[in-house]
Amino acid sequence: MNQRLLTGTALALSGVVLAAMQALHAFQQTRIPVAIAVDALPFVAMGLAIVYAGVWLVRDTTFEGATSRVAAWAAGGTVAFAAIAALLLFSQRVTSGSLARASYLTVDLVTVGALAGVLVGLYDARSRSRLRELAAERDRIEAFAGKAADVNNYGRAIASAPSVDGVAAFVVEAFGTMTGMEETAVIRLKDGDAVVLANTIRTVPVDVVGSLAQEVRTQQQGEITVHDRPFSVDIPESVTDCVSAVVLDDEGTATVVLSVTTDETTVGEEDQKLLELIVSHASVRMATLDRQSADREPTEK
Repeated sequence: MNQRLLTGTALALSGVVLAAMQALHAFQQTRIPVAIAVDALPFVAMGLAIVYAGVWLVRDTTFEGATSRVAAWAAGGTVAFAAIAALLLFSQRVTSGSLARASYLTVDLVTVGALAGVLVGLYDARSRSRLRELAAERDRIEAFAGKAADVNNYGRAIASAPSVDGVAAFVVEAFGTMTGMEETAVIRLKDGDAVVLANTIRTVPVDVVGSLAQEVRTQQQGEITVHDRPFSVDIPESVTDCVSAVVLDDEGTATVVLSVTTDETTVGEEDQKLLELIVSHASVRMATLDRQSADREPTEK
């Protein structure tokens, strides 16, 4: 059973018991309404506060995994104040005639101790939860900064690549680094044919990769698209996700990059933005190399 539910329920029941005992003790000591209110209301309110804390603990998932600390603090506070009550009573040399009054004092201090422990425990649990969130955010920022540095390095490498095949090789490496997908291909489509510029895809046949590239070439140039099953072409069941982008679409010739994975790999929005920068670098360099190649052809003839 869920530990958070058990702890919250136990706290709520303890609060109900303490509030009921405080009300009972107040009625046992006097029948004067004002005296009952003055004696009982503060401690009944403390018991109800413990009930509220227990209900809050059950409903709020923030405390998931930290309920044991709340329970430990509550138990510690109860024991500590019970010990204080015992010391006070022993120091006053309680006689048998004053045992009833001693029980009232003990319940009062136990109520105060339980509430104090619960409040400290809740604060401690929330603080630790916040620290975990900050640590996760720090790790995310550090990971993003590392990927941004990789984008910068790949951008420089792509800009200096001497050939289209060289650009494609860098794109394949960059996509693998940024997404964790180890299988990537860069396909050039022209006149209905698919030419592989670079390919590390092993789980999907080359002709199927070419067919998938034909399907995704209608995407907007430079935009990263994440595909889930079912795919538009027949791809082996082991492939779970696919990432695609049109690197360059110029005069009937399109260059497409595809990454596939057999694991449940998540490509977040931030990663997609970084991949779009890679694609942008590749698009500019490929367009430049294609123009240079076209300019050389008349000269060679």
